[in-house]
Amino acid sequence: MKNHLLLASLLGTGLFFTGCQKALDDVAVQSVASVADGKKVPTSYQAVNIDLIRVEVSQDNNDNTSNWTTLAGVQPGLRDLLQTGSSNSPLLTSSGFQTGTVKQLRLVLGAGSTIVLANGQVLPLDTPSGQTSGLKVKVNQATSSGVPYSVLIAIDADRQVVARGNGTYGLKPVLDGTLIIGAGRERNSGQ
Repeated sequence: MKNHLLLASLLGTGLFFTGCQKALDDVAVQSVASVADGKKVPTSYQAVNIDLIRVEVSQDNNDNTSNWTTLAGVQPGLRDLLQTGSSNSPLLTSSGFQTGTVKQLRLVLGAGSTIVLANGQVLPLDTPSGQTSGLKVKVNQATSSGVPYSVLIAIDADRQVVARGNGTYGLKPVLDGTLIIGAGRERNSGQ
């Protein structure tokens, strides 16, 4: 009799804890889904405009990027990063590169960078350190003096643009770029 009572007690306790765990799992899953549903962000943007003031280039012989020089012949103005990934509309074109390896470009930006949401709303775009030390573009490609190079930047706005909970938008501070020989037509979105 004691064995039956002990067995029934253990079985009841096991079922109780299993049922409680299942209920807790259901609640936990629902709360995670609710948090994720509350943070929906636009899946596309019409434009990601940067206010380009000047471009600096690092062509150090080693991995150090301490020597920066201003790249000649670059026109300041707004550039839509969503349109700068092809040779037909590069971010910029310049013959000002020296012979060597371009490690990085630094895009020094003004205060006029904006983002155009899918619904057409234009909002300021925060570019951390873009106005001081510049938006970094990793390149690591060889160049020759006097040759015109186009700088291409293809971004995935859904990854590179950060939609913050307070309704503001920021751009991650490091992008990947490519240099190609040839002079494409710069794509100024403000002209």
